[in-house]
Amino acid sequence: MTKQGFIAGAALLALTACGGNDASEASKGEGKEIASGSVATEDGEAQYSVRQDGDTSTVTVTGPDGQTGKFMSGEGAADFLPDFAPLYPGAKVVGGAGGDSNTGKGGMVNFETGDAPEKVVAWYKAQAEKAGLKIAGEMTTPEMRMVAAEDKAGGRSLQVHASAKEGGGSTASLIAGTQ
Repeated sequence: MTKQGFIAGAALLALTACGGNDASEASKGEGKEIASGSVATEDGEAQYSVRQDGDTSTVTVTGPDGQTGKFMSGEGAADFLPDFAPLYPGAKVVGGAGGDSNTGKGGMVNFETGDAPEKVVAWYKAQAEKAGLKIAGEMTTPEMRMVAAEDKAGGRSLQVHASAKEGGGSTASLIAGTQ
């Protein structure tokens, strides 16, 4: 997919994630189409389709070169997490965005869990190492824990931030993808 097609899809995803569509109109699967059309790019015309299914918005963009990218917001974003970076066990997804194209797959998922930030970050560190990623950095502050890991040769990366939630547990963000 062309850079312009990817940018068009990302812009549309941001718009649909903020939209106030009636979830009762959505159907099962990828939902009801709420918009479609084309966007002019430097390389030609990119086609797009926006579908809404409850709190999940899906944007599919096909660039002038025929390559396709799919972007999803909301709970469905966890579907785009690569195998080496699964959703934390028992986590409740509270938002995110993800996508795949002919050149890669990845997503960002925000979630909550009853576990402490230290436990969340330790679990992801172990997952990364088990998958052959190298720990690229760790950070601990009074408010937050973070780990970043990468496999430069394989084009894989992940980063997790976890913070203590008032009343116990954690809120966390996972960003992971392949190139």
